[in-house]
Amino acid sequence: MGAREVVARPYARALADAAHADLATAAVCLQAAAAAVADPEVAALIANPRTGAGALAGAFATEPVCGAVTRLIGVMIDNGRLDHLPEVAQAFAEMKDEQEGRARVRVVTARPLAAQDGEALRARLAARLGKTVELDVAVEPDLLAGAIVQIGDTVLDGSVRGRLRALGRAMGSF
Repeated sequence: MGAREVVARPYARALADAAHADLATAAVCLQAAAAAVADPEVAALIANPRTGAGALAGAFATEPVCGAVTRLIGVMIDNGRLDHLPEVAQAFAEMKDEQEGRARVRVVTARPLAAQDGEALRARLAARLGKTVELDVAVEPDLLAGAIVQIGDTVLDGSVRGRLRALGRAMGSF
């Protein structure tokens, strides 16, 4: 976990606590605000040390109205951390998923995954994790065969490319 993610977690936790009654609305508002941070004009305002707190808060005035997110933005402006808003949005989404019993799993395969294989994988992961599983499937032909499965910070590399790299490292240690 990088430094920006470490900084983002307490802000995300505070928002989750403040918006516990309506996490879905807070998530929509937070995603819109995080997208605004990516706008070049807003990013320039944030990066400019001469930009006052009022101008920064005004940059988010057109975003969806959400009291808890508006307060969070104010705190982040005061702390000089507004540029961390995308990481806060990511951490908040992860916390929301955890509270709702959902796991987002990224699966990278060498070839497109057949629908029935995807459903079988989803069912096995759901049974193992005890959560509803949402798969994000991507194709990387250079894996050669097999798959890489990422669940949160855990990565399971069952690809031929990964096994060849491990073999190469093992042979290099002799």
